[in-house]
Amino acid sequence: MKSTSSPTLILNKAGKILNVNEAAINLFNLNLTYIGYLAMDEPSNFKWTKFVKQLQNDLRSEEIFNIRTVGNDYEMLSFKCFYDPNTEEIVAQISTLNDDVAHKLYVSQAHERAQSFNAYDYLPYAVIVSDASGIILGLNKYAEMFLKVENSQLLHKAHQHIFDSFTLKKGQITTYLSKLMGEKHASIHVVDETQVSRTCYYEISSIFDEYNNIIVTVINDETEKKQLQHKVEHQQALNVVGQMAASIAHEIRNPLTSLKGFTELLKLNADDESRMYLSVIDSELQRMEQILSELLVLSKPTTMKVELLELDHIVKQVIEFMLPDALMKNIMIQYISTSNQVYIGGNENRLKQVLMNLIKNAMESMNNGGTITVEMATNDCAIVELMIKDEGVGMDSTTLQNLFQPFYTTKSTGTGLGLAFVKKVIEEHEGVIGVSSELQKGTCFHLQFPIYTFNQMDTMEVSTKDSAYLVT
Repeated sequence: MKSTSSPTLILNKAGKILNVNEAAINLFNLNLTYIGYLAMDEPSNFKWTKFVKQLQNDLRSEEIFNIRTVGNDYEMLSFKCFYDPNTEEIVAQISTLNDDVAHKLYVSQAHERAQSFNAYDYLPYAVIVSDASGIILGLNKYAEMFLKVENSQLLHKAHQHIFDSFTLKKGQITTYLSKLMGEKHASIHVVDETQVSRTCYYEISSIFDEYNNIIVTVINDETEKKQLQHKVEHQQALNVVGQMAASIAHEIRNPLTSLKGFTELLKLNADDESRMYLSVIDSELQRMEQILSELLVLSKPTTMKVELLELDHIVKQVIEFMLPDALMKNIMIQYISTSNQVYIGGNENRLKQVLMNLIKNAMESMNNGGTITVEMATNDCAIVELMIKDEGVGMDSTTLQNLFQPFYTTKSTGTGLGLAFVKKVIEEHEGVIGVSSELQKGTCFHLQFPIYTFNQMDTMEVSTKDSAYLVT
């Protein structure tokens, strides 16, 4: 911890000092070789136990303790503390009683200033204002939207309640609070995984305004930036796949064609047992050809014939095709549709490949049988959403993060190309794909496509789209 004018400590619940800044070292005459515990008198030791219990409930509290300082004399000091339940650590800012009297005067003034907080509603970003002791005084409408709370739910609560709805790594809050209290400014990157269709990323930055004695916190939405970064990384991975595919395509396809031809010739004069083995060989050759085709689709833009498609009809055809295999595995596929005759622009074969791939993955995750639910619904934004939900083993956060990366797979016999292929095909159809999952409960893929209106249907003509796809 860097040197600042405010003595700041990180403690455990027993009062042991875990980390300390230079101002606190000077105040308590600490030895860096062995920092040890706070030296309190007997009444303060008793009060500390009670104080910690209150702090665990409220997350923020303050109290006065009698502590031995640099001259080996006991001194009454004010502790303003924050508690991080993830690490069970306490971040404490120390001030003398004289400083504390001045502080209370500033807090009173801060509450008066908070009465005019409505002005922040006109700012185009999220703002939260806390007093110097870490009590939230107000937040504007954008902050309510990002934090998914009403103003009254956060008012007069501890500053770290700002992070209640976000996913954080262990120790992030402790580091953030200690930096804010010591250096007067801090920032933290958080993730919101509560939304079904996408993950949101925010940067929360706080600065201590010493003139007004308040903490001003601003939330910046970095979701688009992160999504662009992920797209760039995804495209870079696809470029690698493209280079590989280009180099191996000709090397594999020629011998593959010869092997298939010779296999068919051998079947003509083979007995039943030989035909069985030749059928296995033929099946594996087809699998190799499918992998090669997926590699080629991922590797470069291809010409795609686009036509007007009734999505409901395609979904029913795929389910009808997949149902016999599902029943053999004690799996039911149910289809729920609230919309009929929804039309999209797309390629029928590729869309069927996508749906078959997703249903096949769902079946493979359900070792004990169950139900796969395919649901189609529309909204007021001319968007049709297709959901494919299973009751399988689910996925952890690492798998979800890397799900669409080429060659990433959790299957012992998988290639890691299937979902990368699915994502690319959906993007070719101007759609988006999202996924939500919970371990041991199942996974749901969300596919969204723009609906074609009657005007668009009447004016569909042959044209070239993005110089890569043929539209008819």
